Amino acid sequence: MSDDTFSDDTLTEEEAFWVMWYFLEGHYELAGGQFDLSDILSASQPFEFDDNGHFDGEVKGNRRVAPADSGMVWHWNEAVKKYKEQGRPKPTPLKK
Repeated sequence: MSDDTFSDDTLTEEEAFWVMWYFLEGHYELAGGQFDLSDILSASQPFEFDDNGHFDGEVKGNRRVAPADSGMVWHWNEAVKKYKEQGRPKPTPLKK
């Protein structure tokens, strides 16, 4: 599988939620604890790509749709892998 192709696994809604948690946690760690959601949304913005793998801002309805930054697909696949290896994240105890 290439770095810009999503895995073809099927996830339940609950599994997808925990994968999303790992995905966001990974970005939080990459950013050194500075979490800017707009950066993730911008990089994940869906675009249509032409036959050469470039996006031109056009929406024709018959081309491959992928995030603006293909690295986001890699991060998602890594989160799926982490979920499959570790399962749900461990609960966090609250301290008084």
